Amino acid sequence: MNTILIATDFSKASRNATLYGVQVAKEINANPILFNAYDIPTPAAGLNIGISGYGVKILTDQKLKDEAETVRYINLPSIETICDEGDAVDAIINVASEKKVDFIIIGMKGGGKNFKKIFGSTATSLAKRTNIPVIIVPECASFKTPHNIVFANDTNIDSDKDVPGDLKKITELFKSKLNVVKVIKNKHERLFQTSENAESANKVVYAFDTSFEYPVDTDLRHALNDFIKEHHCDMLVMMPRKHGWMERLFTKSETKDMIFHTHIPLLVLPEIPVKHMRVEKAANSKDYS
Repeated sequence: MNTILIATDFSKASRNATLYGVQVAKEINANPILFNAYDIPTPAAGLNIGISGYGVKILTDQKLKDEAETVRYINLPSIETICDEGDAVDAIINVASEKKVDFIIIGMKGGGKNFKKIFGSTATSLAKRTNIPVIIVPECASFKTPHNIVFANDTNIDSDKDVPGDLKKITELFKSKLNVVKVIKNKHERLFQTSENAESANKVVYAFDTSFEYPVDTDLRHALNDFIKEHHCDMLVMMPRKHGWMERLFTKSETKDMIFHTHIPLLVLPEIPVKHMRVEKAANSKDYS
């Protein structure tokens, strides 16, 4: 059975991610874990009153149980709750590795109005550092079975082996249609890509419904946004690479209309999955989104 980790800081965005996460768990018959990382507050200057680590742990554990109780109507057999002291990203990675989770789910503030807001946040740091797929849920997103997934890709897929294993897994779990989208700059390149794909498509054997799309646009954000709206996509999938094309999506645009908007969840796949690992704890902010 699959296991998913839902990270929460008890904010509105996190609570929406909790709701989304337990609905995902029910859909794929997975075990959900609700997790929070906490800090021990520093006593105010001049006061000798402090809160013990044990006391904070008890309070946090109760808040997790209260949050789990708010989604009991989803009718899951159980929701495990775990809390730990330390930096949010490190703590999430540690518990996800120890529990061998299949997906991490975390909320994103701003309702997707400006996708650049997630950069520099806990959600983004987590997506960059973990070897586990991360689903980032916009604050305003409601759960919808991802029957139509768009994979923003910048390489050629010539065989089934070229499709990321985590992407295969999620499309098989939800029986999704997969739209492999490669944004190109001009119509001549589109003709070349279409011809090349016709030759390689015969080598590709998918266990799911797949289409290859080549929208023409000089702005990646604009093209993806239009494709998502036109095809009513339920989830956007990306695989960030160092110094790769994904970084171009979030550079400053000269036109406000080119700001990338999305209200659908983003699944960030690790480029190279590795074995579960543990990282050292550190004290830091717990704003998860």
